[in-house]
Amino acid sequence: MTGTATSEGTSTGSTGNEFGESGWVTFAIVIFLVAGVANVVWGIGALLDREYFDESGLIFGTLTTWGWIAILWGAAEILVSIGLFQGSNLTRWIGVTVACIGAVFWFLVLPILPLFALTAIIMAILVIYGLSAHWSEA
Repeated sequence: MTGTATSEGTSTGSTGNEFGESGWVTFAIVIFLVAGVANVVWGIGALLDREYFDESGLIFGTLTTWGWIAILWGAAEILVSIGLFQGSNLTRWIGVTVACIGAVFWFLVLPILPLFALTAIIMAILVIYGLSAHWSEA
């Protein structure tokens, strides 16, 4: 921790980790982490349990293709959450990009899964807001 000690025994100054200064950034970290783990689990499920998923509903590709896409996308979301936790400014912009791509994807899925897609779009917008408006610069 950098800063100076005060007479009350507390210190002032920066901790070197900028995410703790905003609940919105913490919210974005948690959303990316939860979404990443969920996507990895869904992807593994698509690869392993063919009886649970109905492949006839896919517009293109196979469950194997979408399973690997979900695993890779989930891994990217987990890596973004780790980078945000470390306070990386570059990861902030990568996170905004990932959230934008996710929002566009769920917008395309809106007619098929309206409630879930709308929830995912709202979460992506909140993540974008949290990373764009509430990031303190060092």
